Amino acid sequence: MIEVAFWWGKQTYPVAVGRISTLPGNRLTGSVLLLQPQLVTSGKPQHQTVTDSAYARPTKATTQQSAAPAPPKQNLDSMLGNLQADMSRQGVNTSQKGCCSACEKPIVGQVITALGKTWHPEHFTCAHCTQELGTRNFFERDGKPYCEPDYHNLFSPRCAYCNGPILDKCVTALEKTWHMEHFFCAQCGKQFGEEGFHEREGKPYCRDDYFDMFAPKCGACNRAIMENYISALNAQWHPDCFVCRDCKLAVQGKSFYAIEGKPVCPKCIGAEDEEEEEEED
Repeated sequence: MIEVAFWWGKQTYPVAVGRISTLPGNRLTGSVLLLQPQLVTSGKPQHQTVTDSAYARPTKATTQQSAAPAPPKQNLDSMLGNLQADMSRQGVNTSQKGCCSACEKPIVGQVITALGKTWHPEHFTCAHCTQELGTRNFFERDGKPYCEPDYHNLFSPRCAYCNGPILDKCVTALEKTWHMEHFFCAQCGKQFGEEGFHEREGKPYCRDDYFDMFAPKCGACNRAIMENYISALNAQWHPDCFVCRDCKLAVQGKSFYAIEGKPVCPKCIGAEDEEEEEEED
């Protein structure tokens, strides 16, 4: 008779004693495979991080208007002097509002203030598409202004699911970024809560689907094993399911026979008396 040690925490228990035996008539009851059952703990779930993206916050320019409208774009330089003279004769203050950050020429009339600088309205444009920004919201990158569509297309992180730019809150998980509404179970589509998610081949799964699809199945009840389990007889078992096939009593820590891949206690196959005789010998 051979005993096999079984680890449970820090204690050691003999759980499986096996042998090949024959019942009367020389009928083989089944071979016993001696394994070392082990309790294995499943991996803990991971958790995603949700951030309010600072990169997605726009800036707003301010504008100031003098009593006279801004001069037309055509022949700006030649008309500026005449305009200032006419305004002075009418008693209008024609003091300069500073120099335009783009053309470095004086600003008289309407002025745009943004990024700590002053601009002619027609010169305050998107650094990518050159569209006038006016007093609309804009985004800054390396000291340059961008319209909202160009900024997000050029610089915003991309969602791992739809590849679209992330404009608001961002989920970070699996070394990728996601729209909040696009970070969900790859099987059922349910979004994850505080319980987190499980990963398989780079895809996130909810707990139920992960264990249903990938966890080992119990050799007795065929249900997914979500926590500790016993590995014996070339199968995995819930600890509570590792019982005699016939009487349903626990066989853990006792002698048993393996019949058709199931544990059977000696009493149920009439071999209990035989074991007692061997022990006396």
